[in-house]
Amino acid sequence: MLQIVLLAGKFAFLIILYLFIYRVVRSITRELRMAAPAAGRQQWSVQTKEHPTGGPPASVAGASGERGNGVWTLVVQKSPTLSVGEAYAFPVGAHALAGRSPEMDIYLEDTFVSSKHALFETTAAGLQVEDLRSTNGTQVNGTDVSVVTVLRVGDRVEVGDTVFQVEVR
Repeated sequence: MLQIVLLAGKFAFLIILYLFIYRVVRSITRELRMAAPAAGRQQWSVQTKEHPTGGPPASVAGASGERGNGVWTLVVQKSPTLSVGEAYAFPVGAHALAGRSPEMDIYLEDTFVSSKHALFETTAAGLQVEDLRSTNGTQVNGTDVSVVTVLRVGDRVEVGDTVFQVEVR
């Protein structure tokens, strides 16, 4: 009887070991698939609320497209690393990955942010956010994002300890 229990224990251990290896390999391949090649990254310019030249808001270089009279913009309301008032403009078709990895478009050096945390993208419907299966999640107005969520003007998006407000400029 003891031999049967030990044999069953060995099989259970092997199954758990193989499941662990499978999860590690799956996680690594997901990270590699989501990595954007550096040559294809968009160049972001960031502005503070008081633009020194008094010119238009910052935007993605070479991109065009507006919604109504302005461009969808994420403005930093609170952050341990970004300056309050910094703005990221999103003309139609623009997208940005936010995360703790230095290769991200919106780099957030924060222990509560995953390496690839969230995707911001503009479509004809507007600015939308998608949580990329981050550990601590992404919140819009205090509610966890579980599916792609279209944002409205005035929404507050929380990525770790950083809070953005959605505006049209």
